[in-house]
Amino acid sequence: MPKAIDEILKDDKKFTEVAKLAFDSVDTDKSGQIDASELEKIMSQIASDMGTDPPSKKDVMEVLEYLDEDGSGKISFDEFKKLIRDVLTAMLEDD
Repeated sequence: MPKAIDEILKDDKKFTEVAKLAFDSVDTDKSGQIDASELEKIMSQIASDMGTDPPSKKDVMEVLEYLDEDGSGKISFDEFKKLIRDVLTAMLEDD
């Protein structure tokens, strides 16, 4: 797995494809941006998969504010790509 993650991180085209697939799966209304309700759904799904409590509204808003660099109240694809890069980098470092 680390080799595959490393290859994705080093290849901008592969990375963008992976990030776009993830983004599209979260952007359920296909608006091109992730809003608070879409973010809450994915965070709740992740919490459920991990066997932890669902996020509070405050948790969701904190994540949204952290990722929303332009202050639009939504997460753009470019903002989302930074999250995916951070997650993949963390996975690589953990192995």
